[in-house]
This record gives sequence, C-alpha cells and structure tokens, in this order.
Amino acid sequence: MTVVANDASQQDRDDDLFSITPRHPDSRLEADWLFLYNKLPPDQWFGSDYAYKTSGWLKVHTNIRKRQRILTQISEAYIDGEYDWAEYRSQILKRINMHVLKLHQHHGVEDEGFFPEFVRIYPALAPAFEILNKDHECLNALLDELQIQNDKLARNEVEYKALAKALHETLVKVTDLLRQHLTDEEDLVIPILGLRQG
Repeated sequence: MTVVANDASQQDRDDDLFSITPRHPDSRLEADWLFLYNKLPPDQWFGSDYAYKTSGWLKVHTNIRKRQRILTQISEAYIDGEYDWAEYRSQILKRINMHVLKLHQHHGVEDEGFFPEFVRIYPALAPAFEILNKDHECLNALLDELQIQNDKLARNEVEYKALAKALHETLVKVTDLLRQHLTDEEDLVIPILGLRQG
C-alpha cells in the first residue's frame, strides 16, 4: 500500500514537471484554461509570426505599467520629502487625470468588445474572463476613489499631508491589483490574439 502510494505521489510530481504553468507564481489561471498559452508561450509573443498581432496589446499594458510606476514614484518622492507641496501637485495632478481616463477607456473596450468576443470563440475560458471582469470592477472602484482624491488635491493649494498619504495608499492598491490583473490577462489574451486567423 505504501509502495503504491509512493509511486502515485512520484507520478504526480513527474506530471507536475510537464504541466502547463503561467509566467508568475500568483496566477489565478487554472491549468485547463491555459491550452492556448501552451501553444503560444511568452517567449514566442514577439516572434515574427505573432508580433504584428500581439504587440499592440502588450504596448498598451507596458504604457499602463509605466504610468502607474511614475505616479507611485512621484507620490513616494513627496512622502520622502523630495518634493514640496507645489511641485508634488504640479507633477501628479494631470498625470492622474490622464491615467484614470485611459484605464477606464481600456477597460470599457475590453468589457464591451474583446472579452465577450473571446468568450464566444472559447466558451471554456468564460470563468477566466469572469475573474478579469471582476478585477475591472475592483480597479474601476479604486480609480474612482483615486480621481476623488485627485480632485481634492487640485482644490488644496495648502499642504494636506493626510490627503497625500491616502492618495498614496490608493495608488499602492491599484499597483498591486494591476500587477496581478495585467499578467493574468496577458497569459490568457495574448495567445488568443497571436493564434487567431486574420
């Protein structure tokens, strides 16, 4: 009995070596949803056969990450005393407005167009896209909170450290969720884009 159990557990470990796994250890994507990822893994996304179909989406995500990183760096710089109140406001106000607008637009295009189309083509992926849709709901709520804080910041020419701290905390929450969401989304969507005809 023990020998059989040991053989079975060894077989499980051997199988794990060849199982489909996403790029990052915190992925919420189940193995059953990665059948396209297995056909088009990340090391091929920028290959000559696929880049013309995948690079646009990846570029949008690169820009999202860059804007988010810059906002967080500005916020941290103010908290660390590298910017005074006026410089902090001049650096962050317009950037937040643009970032929130672009993210809401991006989510809208995905929710209303791309995601339903992908689910229609691959119904087995519906649970995975439901995760991404719920992310959008959470992200949109955080972005709305960020916009409210930014509007308050625009009205406060006198230093208001508690507001800056609250805004920074919201930025950190957005960063954490975006990190998870964008990578899961790429692992799911980029193979669809790369492998579809046309």
